[in-house]
Parts: sequence; structure tokens; C-alpha cells
Amino acid sequence: MMNEMTFEETPAVVPTNTVGEAWAGLLRDPGVFIRQWNYKGAILSGGLRAPIFLITYLVSKESLKLALGAALVQFTFRFLFAGIGGAMIQAFRHVEPAWKALLTILMIVPVISHVFEFFVQVGFSYFTETESHTNVAIVRSVCVSIFSALFSLFIMRRNVMIVGEEGSKSLLSDIINMPKMVFDFLAFIPHEIAAMLKRQEWFFALISILGFGVFSQFLCWAVTYKIFWTYKGGHEIEYIKYWGIDGLIVMIFAVVLSLFLRSRPDKQA
Repeated sequence: MMNEMTFEETPAVVPTNTVGEAWAGLLRDPGVFIRQWNYKGAILSGGLRAPIFLITYLVSKESLKLALGAALVQFTFRFLFAGIGGAMIQAFRHVEPAWKALLTILMIVPVISHVFEFFVQVGFSYFTETESHTNVAIVRSVCVSIFSALFSLFIMRRNVMIVGEEGSKSLLSDIINMPKMVFDFLAFIPHEIAAMLKRQEWFFALISILGFGVFSQFLCWAVTYKIFWTYKGGHEIEYIKYWGIDGLIVMIFAVVLSLFLRSRPDKQA
């Protein structure tokens, strides 16, 4: 099953390599981090992460000055590191099978970035005495990093947000393509589960849906710092108040929709 996660829209003839070869290429030519420093990822990452800290500090009723300071520190750090992280992800975008590249990126990029982020933001919070707000913001930032790493690998395998290579386009062109990339990214897991069901791989499909539910529970819990959504305390619909249950419902709906869309060409034929 894992070998089928190609992250490709259509089969294409591209140069492939293994995880070991990708690492060897980086170690043999570390200058790639400079030549392919991903300014696109640097701009977007800084612009995405800074508001997390700004909003977290403002919601915690800190002064606008402190909130802007925390956001500026985060933007500067993310601008510098995201360019390096983007270069690394780009170096792994042709690794096959794709799940090996995925695991490598998730184990390396978020971990390294948040180790540095921890010291940078904790230093800021120490001098401003806002440690509790920083901890909350960092947890939310970790969640964003997981999705960011997944999404970056996904779109780079489609020649979007790459730099210094043949086929790379302008930042504006990549941004114009972004809505389609976001849709394809969100649809990827439902399409994969739908494909499993079409192949009658019931067990793997069930495990994938349940796994998404567990993932939804922990992710939303981390982001909101609440184990369930809080509209009227969730008391009126007792079991659906939990993020994991909501995630299961959304995924089942998405898989059913994917199965319906997959069946339409067959009916027309």
C-alpha cells in the first residue's frame, strides 16, 4: 500500500533517486542550500507563522508592542530557516517511493526548525516574561510545520515552489497555481482511500480512516488547547463534539464523494 503513495498527478518520466542518494547529494554539495535557498518558501512561511504569534499574544491580552515583537522575531527566524528547509525538501522531491521522502522530511525539517525556534522564542519570552503565551504559540506552530512539510513535498513533486531548477516558475505563477494545489492536497487522502475500496482493500481503508480520526483529535486538541469544540460546550450533540469524530465524518463524506466522482466516467462509458 505504501509504495502506491506516489504523490504524482499523472505518470511522468523524471529522474528518481533513493533517500541515501538524496542525502549523499546534499553532503557532497552543501552549496545547494545557498544556490537553491527557497526564497518562495521563506516569504510564505514568514508571512504565515508571524500571525500565529501575533494573534496568540493579542488573544492573551498582551500589549500590541509585545505581540508585534513576537511576530517580528518569528518572521525573521522563519524567513531565514524556511529557505534552507525548502532547499532540503526540494532535494528529496524525486525520491521514490514517495513515502520514504515523506518520513525523512517529517523527521528532519520540523524537528530541526522547532529546536531553533524554541530557543529563539523562549529567549524573547524570557526577556518579556510571556513564557506561557510562547509555549501555546510554539505548539500551534509545530502543527503548522507538519502540514507545511507535507504540503511542500506534495507541490514540489509537481514543480511548484521550486527554485534554481529547470521548470521552476515565478513566485506569482506558483501563487496563482496554489488554490489548485491546495485542493489536490486535501483530496489526496480521500482519493487514496477510495482507490483502496475500489481494490477491495477494506482493512487498509478502515485503518486509514480511523487513523485520520485520531490525527484530527490530537491536531485540533493541540491547536485549540481543548479536547472538544466548544459551541455551547458541545453538550447538545454529546458524541460529535470531539474533534476525532468530526474528522471521521468529514473523511467518510470526502471518500464517498471521491467514489462518486470516480464512478461517473464508468457510467458515461
